[in-house]
Amino acid sequence: MKTYRFGRIINRFAVIAAFMAMAVPALAQEGDSFEDDPFSAQQNSMRRSNRRNGGSNQWRPSTYADQAAMLQTMANAKIRRSLIYEFGTEGVLSDGQNAPFWFTSNRQGMSSFENKSLYGHFATMGHMLLPSRFGMGYGMDLGLAEGLQQEWFVQQMYIDLDYKCLQFSIGSKERWGELANPELSSGSLTWSGNSKPVPQARFGIPEFTAVPILGSWFSVKGHVAYGMYTDSRWRSQNAESAYTDGVRYHSKALFVRFGKEERFPLYATLGLEMYSQFGGTMHNRKFRTDDELMEEYTLPQNLKAYWNILLPFNGVGAQTQENGNSLGSWHLSFDYLGKEWRARAYYEHFYEDHSGMLGIEYKNDLEGNRDYVFYGFRRNWFDGLWGLEFNMPEYWPVRDAVFEVLNTRGQSGPVYRYPKSSIAEGVDGRDGMYTHEIYDSYSHWGYAEGSPLLLSPIYNADSDQRFKSNRVLAFHAGLDGSIGARIDWKVLLTGTRHWGTYEMPYNEVEDITSCMISGYYLFEGTYGWKLGLSVGFDLDSGSTLGDNRGIMLSISRRWKIL
Repeated sequence: MKTYRFGRIINRFAVIAAFMAMAVPALAQEGDSFEDDPFSAQQNSMRRSNRRNGGSNQWRPSTYADQAAMLQTMANAKIRRSLIYEFGTEGVLSDGQNAPFWFTSNRQGMSSFENKSLYGHFATMGHMLLPSRFGMGYGMDLGLAEGLQQEWFVQQMYIDLDYKCLQFSIGSKERWGELANPELSSGSLTWSGNSKPVPQARFGIPEFTAVPILGSWFSVKGHVAYGMYTDSRWRSQNAESAYTDGVRYHSKALFVRFGKEERFPLYATLGLEMYSQFGGTMHNRKFRTDDELMEEYTLPQNLKAYWNILLPFNGVGAQTQENGNSLGSWHLSFDYLGKEWRARAYYEHFYEDHSGMLGIEYKNDLEGNRDYVFYGFRRNWFDGLWGLEFNMPEYWPVRDAVFEVLNTRGQSGPVYRYPKSSIAEGVDGRDGMYTHEIYDSYSHWGYAEGSPLLLSPIYNADSDQRFKSNRVLAFHAGLDGSIGARIDWKVLLTGTRHWGTYEMPYNEVEDITSCMISGYYLFEGTYGWKLGLSVGFDLDSGSTLGDNRGIMLSISRRWKIL
């Protein structure tokens, strides 16, 4: 029996539920339609820059207070519902080794590294909220493509069930990185929106919700999810020999926010998220270094495996290859809200294991006994994403600005284990960001699930499904704004230095500069035709990405049905 049966069940349930949900608004009692797209309240909260610009095409409340006011208005009214149709097509024509980097990255996997590509998609998204504070959201997004990994694809197919602040979501749904601007950021380190959505069952609190203690100065959000990767066929067809398919997915996150915007214009956010790959079937791979090559081996994926991956904390020496691959990141941000502008400073620290997560490492005594030792934060805590974001008044030509520095060179140090038994102390290091012995890479359909600046395995000409360079230092800037009422613009500029990996370092450090300049013309405002034109290029000192240049044309239209 195929190991990816669970993923098929999720997809089939989401298809049936989505079609049933589409019929509900027509049967509901009459009520006022939403002034703005209420479906946006069901997505992960985005920054103010996404009201009109870029790929999301969804209005976002500018502050959490606005979101709370919107939800309260919905709850006090009659049955509220919204239904929106959207059509979009996009084509890329470029010259070089690959398509320009920013034509491919942070686009929910709906893109291609090929020089020429074209796709069209049609989506329907809706939401209904009852006076009892029950709600339901649903969406379906289907497309046809030339030059992408699939000739036809299901980008989204999901249903959300809401009660007060709680939400249960099932199916494939586009989600962006936590606390990062999805239009201008280089991408969060654990989940960025760079790869295709993963079908999953997800339960949690999707938006920050005040806890009625300390005068509601304390808010929380978080989730727990299980799902299934859908790239088994791609992994088998693009691997030289060894690969693992039917991989299970798990994620969990908790974020706390301290502050109250109505009383003081500064608040802080602290969060921790963890993503895991587990289960699946290994093909043509050695399970352990000294074992013989096995043509096929099924990893644990029973109920106990689901429980173990929820709490992946093992005793010293108990971590085995059958425990799955768990990684994640810490988040810290400070937001200041001025009268007409706001500023935000943030830091995200990625970790692959205990040494990166807590500054803990292994220590061996002369008798071979092992124990945990806390070495502090000096080894690895300069690794991470450091950023500043500014949201200016609407009448400014520059509306939003993001500046980021990404450093992944440390990875807990270059030493993994001393080769001589006479050495009394061993050190865990060389974390191998986004790589794993069993699952090859933290990717979906060849695209990094975290930051795209660590060039995805999709670029590897030798079919290696691991990351060729995960030690980088990058500087990134993103700006957007508007000219008049109908023209929006966006600029992304990134400079990245690549050292390769600790196992396979580059002979020389390679420098890559990537830039994209985009303009959008809105014919009829939010619900109307939109024409976009982008120019992009890459300058590569080596052969990692190549020198590329090209143009991208997009045409889209939204219809508000209810």
